[in-house]
Amino acid sequence: MEKKVVETTKGLSGMLKAFKTMMQGLGMTPAAKVAFVGNPGTCQPFIELFAYTIREQAKNMVFVPDGIVEEARKIDLVSGVGMQIGSSADPSGADYAILLGGLSMPGSKVTPEQAGQLVDKIVKPGGKVIGICFMDMFEKAGWEDKMRFDLVMNAGINPVTISKFE
Repeated sequence: MEKKVVETTKGLSGMLKAFKTMMQGLGMTPAAKVAFVGNPGTCQPFIELFAYTIREQAKNMVFVPDGIVEEARKIDLVSGVGMQIGSSADPSGADYAILLGGLSMPGSKVTPEQAGQLVDKIVKPGGKVIGICFMDMFEKAGWEDKMRFDLVMNAGINPVTISKFE
């Protein structure tokens, strides 16, 4: 399958705006169910940020940590705080599966084959599969050839600097 860049942006705020625009462009409605799949801890804060950008367009969002359906949790808007992971939820019947790149990193508990099985299990027919990663992780790990992604959003973190003030 041919890979074609459709948009370029900069920074975290640019990434979040591009995500929201992308989801709107896919025809997302308030009735849509969105299942985010990623690693607990490292992917979770990003999931909460992405969920916040689409809180008006999607009222039914779920986090599936490490792709474990039985551990799925609802993502809710908490007034004055933002999006928070909460009570148990069922990710089945998702219109959109959003896979985060942490899944493809060395040491992850999820293989691309397991992620594909999860997608087949929770995404309803005609649903979309979207990857979000940093530093080309899905491509480097070979996931782009093994998963049925409809879209992949990739961000660079370059450079990262630490400055000392004396």
